[in-house]
Amino acid sequence: MIESCGRAFKAGSFRATYDIVSSLPLELVLAIVKYLDPADILRSQRVSKRWRSIFSSDATIKSLLRRTLTLLGLEGADVPDAEATTYFRWWHSLQHVQPIRKIFLPWPETSETPIEFAYSLRRLFSRIPHEDFDEVEMLNLETGEKLTWTENEAMESGTWNFLISDRYVVIEGDDTTLIAWDIHTLQRYTKEFSCSVYANFIDKDKVVILEPDSEPLYPVYIWDLSSDSVQEINTFIDLCLWHLDAGGNMLVAFEVDWDKHPPEVRQTKWTLSGQLMDRRHFSLSLSDLRVDRKIHKPSREFIMLPIDSNITNGSRTARILPYRDSYYPYCQIRLIYDHTMDKLSAQWYDNSPPSYFLSNTPIIVIPCPYLMYRWEKHTRLFKVYNIHDGTTLMHRYRLDAREAGLREKLVPRPGHKWSIFDREPILRMFGDREIIGMASEDGIQFWVFNPNFTPNLPDAMPFLAMEESG
Repeated sequence: MIESCGRAFKAGSFRATYDIVSSLPLELVLAIVKYLDPADILRSQRVSKRWRSIFSSDATIKSLLRRTLTLLGLEGADVPDAEATTYFRWWHSLQHVQPIRKIFLPWPETSETPIEFAYSLRRLFSRIPHEDFDEVEMLNLETGEKLTWTENEAMESGTWNFLISDRYVVIEGDDTTLIAWDIHTLQRYTKEFSCSVYANFIDKDKVVILEPDSEPLYPVYIWDLSSDSVQEINTFIDLCLWHLDAGGNMLVAFEVDWDKHPPEVRQTKWTLSGQLMDRRHFSLSLSDLRVDRKIHKPSREFIMLPIDSNITNGSRTARILPYRDSYYPYCQIRLIYDHTMDKLSAQWYDNSPPSYFLSNTPIIVIPCPYLMYRWEKHTRLFKVYNIHDGTTLMHRYRLDAREAGLREKLVPRPGHKWSIFDREPILRMFGDREIIGMASEDGIQFWVFNPNFTPNLPDAMPFLAMEESG
């Protein structure tokens, strides 16, 4: 009943003939609030004095603020109730692709155009190719300062994988070489391995390294940059999720047997020196967010384990596992580990063809735990997937007046029709919950979503839509 009341209220089904909300006890109102967006709450405060008192109460605001912080990946953050509206606005702007402000940073005419980007902690890293070397540039969006260094070994790698912490940036030189830089001192570290490796995650000065070609066995290593040493932790079978806590000197690993019904999980905890501290087994319950429930029991035969899909946001680490049943090809299992509660959960949900299933890999940004932005050149649309409520939003990309080169590439040539299999990467995305950037050959559009953050970019200009420029 509470759920139906919440949905009916959100849909505007209640009329002025009977004010049902005012007659409900506060406990029921708070239960309804969890089905509403922050924007619904703010609109509700303007209905009447009685509604304003209900939806402005401390209990209502606290409940909604906790949920909003969870959605933003800021669970546990100490935010005063007086600042709740700022965070409501922040989540609403992300959810509906309505940036607080947009700015455009053109490339300098005298420099080469960057070809790869990575963003973290208000710092933008870019790879600038030259004939005999690659240049790495770090742009601090808080101070506007730039830091540049050259990299000779990594240029052999076609695509770089950046990992960024508060002090270090790690890149892959080739299949067997990892390179790290101390951003503060510009000291360079190099590690050579006897087999192909993949740097998956960094926390402070610890890097998680996997061997990608050993499935279903997964050897896991920790590269400690403070001592420049590598420690093998263990070899896991069907490793589906892991969480690194550098401050707590702990790695938590989850191996899942999907052929058991329900799936059986083996959770182990290791010190970063390779000592086993804890082991337990339990069954995994799968909640169902799918519209079409053709699959009743998962099978390991159809589950993909991409090595680059671990994402940590706030107190949660998540991983999306594509499920490729020939009768039901577009389905995913989302694993979520809440490390404050030491609890693993899982969900089925539907999806359209994901990036790693298509040959051209659409550009993707995951700004917070429950949202994914994906841009597709053939439609010139952003698709925003909201895992929280199961909705998908389409949003058209608006060109800045200075993006003439991008405009030419977005206009199909005579006789040519865009296809999802076109490989040309004409627009690259990066970002997080505060800011999302779209880089082209002309420059970068920055979309700012955090109301409290204004990038310090002296060369940037206010966004000017191309149709407005004449």
